[in-house]
Amino acid sequence: MLLATGLAARPLWAVEQTVTPLNPTVEQRVEPIGHAAVAPSQAQRVEAVASDGDQAVGPVVPPTPGEKAAERTGKVAVGFMAVVLSIAAMAAQIMFI
Repeated sequence: MLLATGLAARPLWAVEQTVTPLNPTVEQRVEPIGHAAVAPSQAQRVEAVASDGDQAVGPVVPPTPGEKAAERTGKVAVGFMAVVLSIAAMAAQIMFI
């Protein structure tokens, strides 16, 4: 009991931490790594992003009632199959004991 209380109270004695941003002194580069089976142009694709450019962020579109119903139906179907498989596994174990 004392151990659990001591572990629970431990965050109260935490030391304050600071965050120091690191600014790279040199521009970073991405160099392709050659692979025998894949051509270098297909191995990776790198797109440059401007540091002062705006980010392309779109609005969050809420799901339609049909999408919500389909998601619920899928969850119910997965849950039902889990129950069926669990009962079948239990029955198989009982039969082979």
